[in-house]
Amino acid sequence: MSDSDIISKVKLHCTKCANIVRNVLAPYFDGDLISDIEDREFSLLLDESNDISINKLLGIVTIYYSDTQKKVVHTYLSMVSLETCDADGIVDALKIELVKKKLDIKNLLAIGTDNARVMIGVKNGVFQKLKGVPSLLLFRCVYHSLQLAVSHTCAECLLINLEFLVSETYTWSSHSSTRQSAYKQLYLVINDKEPLKIMNSCTTRWLSIEPA
Repeated sequence: MSDSDIISKVKLHCTKCANIVRNVLAPYFDGDLISDIEDREFSLLLDESNDISINKLLGIVTIYYSDTQKKVVHTYLSMVSLETCDADGIVDALKIELVKKKLDIKNLLAIGTDNARVMIGVKNGVFQKLKGVPSLLLFRCVYHSLQLAVSHTCAECLLINLEFLVSETYTWSSHSSTRQSAYKQLYLVINDKEPLKIMNSCTTRWLSIEPA
């Protein structure tokens, strides 16, 4: 009997499975990642947010060249709890996490962030507070900037704000079975095929705009 046959018969509830992932698998893959980076230069993608319980979190993704894989690797590094979501809190948490991962901050080439003031503020942003790192580069989120520019332009150039129309269409129909039924009937009359689902558009999640 192969190992895969044995594993296929193992049944775990969520608590035991979570503990195995947290205490066995995570340390293994974490150590494998750190040994792969070693003393090489690396970059980080940073994004702070709140979870559903309003805990403040900092998501960290690392980008580096792997000698073992012979390619540039983009991979999850860590999810850090924040005491505060200001620049000082983010920088302190980041430095502590890099020490835990045995990564030298002097090897940090660049950071990629959204365009929030806490990240890119000229005087007190995260990037400014990390400028002690030699030759550190900042890459702002191009998609976010482009979406803001397009939204602003459309608001001035179009007679009807299409983004507003899309979002309000979802709001108007999402909580009413009667309106959804009327939409399906109208769609069938016009297009003679299965109605498309009305998607929600969120200005901070620009990838949702095209499907909507």
